[in-house]
Amino acid sequence: MNKSVDLLLESHITIVGLGLMGGSLALALKDKCSGITAVEVDAHARHIGLERGLVNHVTKNLEDGLKHADILVLATPVRATLETLEKLNRLSYHTNRTLLVLDLGSTKAEVASAMALLPKTFSGIGGHPMCGKETSGLEYADASLYKDAVFVLTPQSNTDKKILGLARQIISAIGSIPIEMDAEKHDRLAALTSHLPYLLACSLVLTVSSEGDVDPIVWKMVSSGFKDTTRVASSDVQMLIDILKTNKASIKNALGEQRIAMDKLEIALDGDLESLQDYLSSIQDIRNHHFPVAPSDSS
Repeated sequence: MNKSVDLLLESHITIVGLGLMGGSLALALKDKCSGITAVEVDAHARHIGLERGLVNHVTKNLEDGLKHADILVLATPVRATLETLEKLNRLSYHTNRTLLVLDLGSTKAEVASAMALLPKTFSGIGGHPMCGKETSGLEYADASLYKDAVFVLTPQSNTDKKILGLARQIISAIGSIPIEMDAEKHDRLAALTSHLPYLLACSLVLTVSSEGDVDPIVWKMVSSGFKDTTRVASSDVQMLIDILKTNKASIKNALGEQRIAMDKLEIALDGDLESLQDYLSSIQDIRNHHFPVAPSDSS
């Protein structure tokens, strides 16, 4: 067994936020660390966490949750994570070892800036697992949620290699695939691949809704394609507000790129049939190159 595995097995993990992401992480790390404590303000979630054996201990107090922690995971919406990082700055936390602080938020620049201000007893690494569900809450926690998902890490320039290795070991233990980049690059790319699709789904719903105000039968004509494309519009609004507010500049740039793409499609519609077919086929080729279509998917 390598040393990084030994370190994880010997580590007590405290998870702040026992919702979908935090609960799923606790399930995925069960028996892969020395114990798990949850810091959760909701009494019902604390009760369920203990009753179902997701965690070994629960508390609503951050300072209590840090007493035995070797790793602190912040599994809350981004603005709540920023508030917790600010609290860590004010805590009288003394230890002869460095505690890894890893967050699971969907935007990273503001989190990275806040982590850079942490006392030396904490070593912050931004994290973003590229997975989730439209449904939120502990009752939807799933041990396999993180399996095969890309897990982005945004370490600081001075992050200790041992601490970074521990973060990567956590990712490996839950079955995810770690990649590293700086926080600003993460936010720019996530705006295109994750945050923009949410807004596009919302715009599609709005477009059909406008017609529905005049002719409600339009809702009976929606296809499976419309339902699939707008699925993310059902995501937790509070969580998405945090994302939109903490990554506004990158998302606005992504919207601008989307408008250019839509303009190109509109121009292509006015062209001849052969040119339109070639243009759409080229887009299809790009999509299928990155996401090959299984035979059953094309039926």
